[in-house]
Amino acid sequence: MTTSSSTLRNGLKILKSLDQHSGQSLTTIAANLGLNKSTTFRLLQTLVDEKQVKKIDHLYSLDHTNSFLKKPVNIDPVSIPVSRDILEQFNTTAYIGILSDTNVVITQVFPVKNDFSEFSVLGNITPVHLSALGKAIVAFLPKDTQEIILENLHYDIGTKYTLSDHMIFQRNLNVIEEKGYALDDEESSLGIRCLAVPIYRNHQVIASFGLSGTFESLPRTGLVKISKMLMKSSQEITNEYF
Repeated sequence: MTTSSSTLRNGLKILKSLDQHSGQSLTTIAANLGLNKSTTFRLLQTLVDEKQVKKIDHLYSLDHTNSFLKKPVNIDPVSIPVSRDILEQFNTTAYIGILSDTNVVITQVFPVKNDFSEFSVLGNITPVHLSALGKAIVAFLPKDTQEIILENLHYDIGTKYTLSDHMIFQRNLNVIEEKGYALDDEESSLGIRCLAVPIYRNHQVIASFGLSGTFESLPRTGLVKISKMLMKSSQEITNEYF
């Protein structure tokens, strides 16, 4: 086996290992794959540079926004109109997401301005625990369905604020169900806050509607007000289209 093919094979082994078990240390990865630590470090650094892997503190995880290991998803044709009032009031972009296995898929984007670059996230696949859109769906699913999703989650780490523990995430879902809205407070990207609510059809959650922006556009002191506006919009969508 040539050196280049061996390097590629070992790199793929690392990616597959992180896909199965997120948040591993250099020592753990090297031991599990039977590689020496210096080789493992060089491979990991290359994968980090290529944005396939991210390092938080001393732990490595897949970069869920870029990894080519993510499976393609057939996006349901969910087409939901949203009033621009809520976008313009908070000067931020809105999104619609649907559930696909243990991920949420962005199916619609509503940019606050005529900026086509905003549509680059269309079709993005994110683990439900890393997204307000995902949490806003899972929190309102039947408990048996919810538990199956949680048991199959890999709990990828997005930032140091990610809820990467099963029990902690379950408690967070209980809070979301009680409040009626989900919050992603720097859990997937530092400096970014997201707020989302469920969308229903026949009293069953089918999608989620949310806003994403900076702390300035979505201030913590205004979260309750924003969540009420989102819930009102969701109810209007349900009443008119479902």
